[in-house]
Amino acid sequence: MTRSIRDRRRRHRLLRLIGGVALAAALIAVIWIDLATGLWQQAVVLSGVAAGLITFALTAFVVDRVVARSQHHRWLPVTRLALTDILHALADPERSELSRDRIVPRSFAAPAGLEPAEAAAFLQAVADEREAITAALGRWAGFLAASADVTDLMDHVAELARLLDEVRDRALEAERGAAVIGADALAESIDDYNARIRATIDEARSLLALG
Repeated sequence: MTRSIRDRRRRHRLLRLIGGVALAAALIAVIWIDLATGLWQQAVVLSGVAAGLITFALTAFVVDRVVARSQHHRWLPVTRLALTDILHALADPERSELSRDRIVPRSFAAPAGLEPAEAAAFLQAVADEREAITAALGRWAGFLAASADVTDLMDHVAELARLLDEVRDRALEAERGAAVIGADALAESIDDYNARIRATIDEARSLLALG
């Protein structure tokens, strides 16, 4: 996961470099045309369009990125707090020790049966899990969206809530008597959730390590 984040950042840097080179080439072309031909004095509308495009490109590729980078460094301690809080929500509270970097993901096992009492306990556990995850995301979503480049992580946490909804729905279907098909579908949804939460924890830890 750490490697994938680094690869993604490397691709972003390459794209920014290409954009910067293209912007510099456009600026040189505009200046050369002005000095060599005087075209912009003759085509007022066209010169306005060119000036607008150059201004937009400078804002998008330079000004906005400088401001975003400054904001990111300014709020880095709070970003780390937010990521740590999300990790707490994803970790099993009884088996994890975050201060020692021991993080055991929350997980579910397919229930042995779905009698009324067992089904009620399982559904309550799913509801509690979803509430813990969405509460942590809700606390920090606005801040992270505005000040940190962790959009992928936020999407993955939101995906966990969707998978928990799927687990709940399939548990209800199995409880109603869909028999083997329902039980198999429930076990598949639980496996998907357990795999996703492990991957999300790895990504959050990688973001913390990368700063």
